[in-house]
Amino acid sequence: MNLILPKIVYGHLNEQENAIKSLIKNRKAFIVVDDNTVKCRENFISSALYKLPYLVLNEGEKNKSINQVFKIWDFLNLHNATRKDIVFLLGGGIICDLGAFAASTYKRGLDFVHIPTSLLAMVDASIGGKTGINFCNLKNNIGTFSHPIKIFVDVEFLKTLPKKEIFSGMAEVFKHAIISDQNLWEYLKTKTQNKTDYKFVIKRSIDLKVEVVKKDIFETNLRKCLNLGHTIGHAIESYLLEKNKPTLHGFAIAKGLIIESFIAYKINILPKEVFLEIKTILNKFFEGNINFIINANRICEIVKGDKKNTSEKINFTLPQDIGKVVINKEIDFHKLKSLITEFIEND
Repeated sequence: MNLILPKIVYGHLNEQENAIKSLIKNRKAFIVVDDNTVKCRENFISSALYKLPYLVLNEGEKNKSINQVFKIWDFLNLHNATRKDIVFLLGGGIICDLGAFAASTYKRGLDFVHIPTSLLAMVDASIGGKTGINFCNLKNNIGTFSHPIKIFVDVEFLKTLPKKEIFSGMAEVFKHAIISDQNLWEYLKTKTQNKTDYKFVIKRSIDLKVEVVKKDIFETNLRKCLNLGHTIGHAIESYLLEKNKPTLHGFAIAKGLIIESFIAYKINILPKEVFLEIKTILNKFFEGNINFIINANRICEIVKGDKKNTSEKINFTLPQDIGKVVINKEIDFHKLKSLITEFIEND
């Protein structure tokens, strides 16, 4: 388990050869990718990374499972990896979470490096030291805290992504703005998918998250603010997986941000005009990608199993204004069900 926040290196991966070689040194090194990101190896064909043994996992949220972890452990055993060796995780949010969980538990933990290839992974999944897999249809139900020893952020990887994947990741950027950066929110309000400066928003968003994580590594207090949108968002994601209609993580979180803002408005901690602004801006940016058909009863049942809950009530982080949130806001289960039902009926 590594609890030291890593250095984040920005720029083209091909220009980081000295840093990569110093990480590998005289130890065995491996790469984990998935069906989608194996092609990203072509971005560094002249690098020492390209020559490393690599494992290709199945892509998709449904494969963020213990079976995929077994594959990583088997792969490392096959190559006689020791806890002194190192794994490079090349991929999006799922590879970040799943690969880091496997690395943090293999022989009680070996070093790993994140090379995020999606916007969501760059601004969120690779940052903060949370690892995890889904279990019993519950998002990140099993996991550890363990930081990578380094993160390489290369925006060139965004060129390999479908547009949907890119702007799905923007949900986390909007979340960070609502939590603590009104200026970033004002910037985002004026942007569309095609007119966003991704270098700017990635750096700004990473800086915001790192500042929070530094102050509360184990999420005992302040870091809970980063859960904004995720209590409902994760439930939506799990519900759609159950219905065999999976959506991208960022789209579920965007909808979660809207619904949790509605909840905050209805319990009188967020002004109505701010809720309407959040709803309007997010619906406009994410267009038709967040018009989900969901069942309030089932969403609430899933929320009951959220790992943040410590009592019969549901624990939320909720917005109070743009740039300000409240943590540990507990809401009675029946009250929550009525509010989500009201939202769905009027959405």
